[in-house]
Amino acid sequence: MHSEFRIEKERRPVVVVTTAGDRMFGDMFVQAYIRHRSGREEPSDIMNGPEPFFPLAVASGELVLIAKEWVREVEIVGDAGADDAAMASRPATVEITVSGGPTRIGRVYLEVPFDRPRLLDFLNRFDQRFLELYTDEGMRLVNVRLLERVRQLD
Repeated sequence: MHSEFRIEKERRPVVVVTTAGDRMFGDMFVQAYIRHRSGREEPSDIMNGPEPFFPLAVASGELVLIAKEWVREVEIVGDAGADDAAMASRPATVEITVSGGPTRIGRVYLEVPFDRPRLLDFLNRFDQRFLELYTDEGMRLVNVRLLERVRQLD
């Protein structure tokens, strides 16, 4: 049964890593556009949205509902780099240590006021659930609640 109120979604391949260390390969569902900016919805919009769960279509065809609170990181498959909005921000190369996970090196893009340009200021004001970390392997969304240490490398 089709509804005129149905919103078409695109599939975006990701790897979800839980706090238990499970790696789940699947697709997130994103909208072709998003209300608060130009362009399509991204996995970071879903992970930083207010809903506590999100659906993941896994290879078996099943739809698994995952609690965002128990996601350590999301690897965005095939993501090449930062978007235009991030590029307008100040980049900082960092080493992060995530509880129960590996240490990663990558870039974050600091959106900070002119009078508070430090990484510390950015992290203390960061109000999202997941931080975008751009690594040589692609973009990862890291659960901020699970960050143990962050060290600026540049």
